[in-house]
Amino acid sequence: MGEQGATLAEFVRQSGPLRGQALHRLAVSCVAAMAKLHARGTAGVRPGKESVALGSRGQVLIGWEVAPATGDTPGAEDVRAWADLVVFAATGDEDGDVRALPPALRIAIHQCRLPDPAARPQAAEVLGVLLSRSMAAAVASVDDLLARQAG
Repeated sequence: MGEQGATLAEFVRQSGPLRGQALHRLAVSCVAAMAKLHARGTAGVRPGKESVALGSRGQVLIGWEVAPATGDTPGAEDVRAWADLVVFAATGDEDGDVRALPPALRIAIHQCRLPDPAARPQAAEVLGVLLSRSMAAAVASVDDLLARQAG
């Protein structure tokens, strides 16, 4: 991702973990892109600290590496990878202390890391939580949720 910005791994190594709005922007941008791909039938996107970059003006740049989808819940491994990415961004370690995360992110991370892949939320549900909606109420389309956030 070089010229476009530092990978998340490089950024955290050089500048430290993300906080506040920067962390929230990263989390929302990645899960929104993932939700759109899932809605189009593409799973196995596995966001990672080397495939996500932060641009020079704060934008989040995503270069997915699609892995083969497996099992009955192909998006479940993607949301798990997203959770690990956000924890890394907030702590500098994929196994870092989730208490460093704001409450909405902490709830989403916990759900995305459930041992049973079938119990993990879909990316669109995670997006709903991050946009201040409950998991159960996250029934609007991804485009509608993104339009509300922008509006």
